[in-house]
Amino acid sequence: GYGKAQWILLIVSGLLTITSVAAQQAMGIVVLASHCEFHTTQAEKGIMMAACVMGKRAPTTICIYSTLFMKIRLDLIVIGIFLSTYIWGYVSDAIGRRTVLLYGIFVCIGLQFILMFVTSVWLFNIINLIAGISLGGVSGGLYPYLSEFNIPRHRAVTINYSTMFVSLTAIYVPALSWLILSSDWSINVFGDFHFRPWRLIMLANLLPGLIGGLILINYPESPKLLLSLNKESQAMEAVDWISKFNRGWPVTRILNRNEFTLKPEIQMDENILANSKGFNFIANIARATRPLFHKPHGCNFILCIVAVFGMFFSSNGMQLWFPEIVNRTSNAGSNSSMTVCEILDNSYKQSEPNVTITTTMVCTDTISNKTYIDNMIVGAAFLIGFSIQGTLLNPFGRKNVLMAGLTLSILSGILLHILTNTTAVLILFCLYILLPGLTISIMLGAIVDLVPTHLRGKAVSLCMSMGRFGIIAATNLIGVMLKPYCNSTFALLTFILI
Repeated sequence: GYGKAQWILLIVSGLLTITSVAAQQAMGIVVLASHCEFHTTQAEKGIMMAACVMGKRAPTTICIYSTLFMKIRLDLIVIGIFLSTYIWGYVSDAIGRRTVLLYGIFVCIGLQFILMFVTSVWLFNIINLIAGISLGGVSGGLYPYLSEFNIPRHRAVTINYSTMFVSLTAIYVPALSWLILSSDWSINVFGDFHFRPWRLIMLANLLPGLIGGLILINYPESPKLLLSLNKESQAMEAVDWISKFNRGWPVTRILNRNEFTLKPEIQMDENILANSKGFNFIANIARATRPLFHKPHGCNFILCIVAVFGMFFSSNGMQLWFPEIVNRTSNAGSNSSMTVCEILDNSYKQSEPNVTITTTMVCTDTISNKTYIDNMIVGAAFLIGFSIQGTLLNPFGRKNVLMAGLTLSILSGILLHILTNTTAVLILFCLYILLPGLTISIMLGAIVDLVPTHLRGKAVSLCMSMGRFGIIAATNLIGVMLKPYCNSTFALLTFILI
């Protein structure tokens, strides 16, 4: 069934998600708020379009206009997560999901706390990179661990609501940052170090994960993983813990039997971390991954990777441009009759003559209210979407809901080339990025069910890594193509969805 153990674990997964995603998303606000304090030099500056931090498992991004130097700082945490996610998934299959989750979240919390007091820009960068690596452990272990505490009937809905916490983070981060940065004060701690409000943002980010991690310490390892590691006695203890926590009785009393056995899991062929030094470790990773691409999993798993890549590419890639397109569309007026690309082309032409280049640089770390509001709107839209999707999964089935979401998104993409009503264009554009983002959680739930326990961490982590690669590819491609080839850009994204 679905008892206290499952409900509390869902909340714990949400708390871990908030901290792991907020650690990335809040950096977009932190780099602006700390801009003057870190004294970015003129040589390091360059106008950049949309420096952003990508959400770890969720279809949300915090997008801002910044400098090249800021973008380097933001990219470090993303690179760390991208490179480490699959390795963490591999390790979680070998030593345990819970162990990886605890190490990942507490290391991240510790680094976030240290960042509050860092005064060197490059030390800030290095710690961000290590934080990104530690967050890969949360990404690699969370979905498999959560799913293995639920029976198959509840898994899709549980993962959907766990992913919903990313949209809560997209509201939590800008709302809290807005509140914190609304006051301007400075405390001289020692020497030239002044503690300013932006440093409190990182404290606010780590608190949910700290609470979730402390609760998770009381949970056992996944019984299914323990069985795959040939630790049957520990698996029985874990099942008994769940029974006592949910019902208050040991499992033997509920079953009215003195003895019971657990359904066996496929055993790992070997200890994949044994003798894992240097090239042996890389060889072990390759050998442990090979079953995912062979029968009976190969065909379905490759389809999952392609699908997740396409969903991240289309949803998160275009979501980068949400604030700008909404702003330019709103400026066009409600009575204008133009398609989305005509609106963008017209706004580019109007803005170009007004560009003035000055040599006087004034340092400002003020963040406009619109930056916070736009991202809270995106988070609220996804929150509503996940809530609706969660009620539809069991009655209509995962695949039907997924296909319906993608079909509506494709239709929205096609209509964006045709409809000229400004309000309709805004609604269609929101659906265009919202629906593929919602279906990502369905795909991740499907991946969990498609592979056996001992491959689950690797499968989810590899798909998440490919998803992040899709975001990186999309943001770069859209940045180059959107202005000169707007219609082609929307056509390409729609084609990928198809």
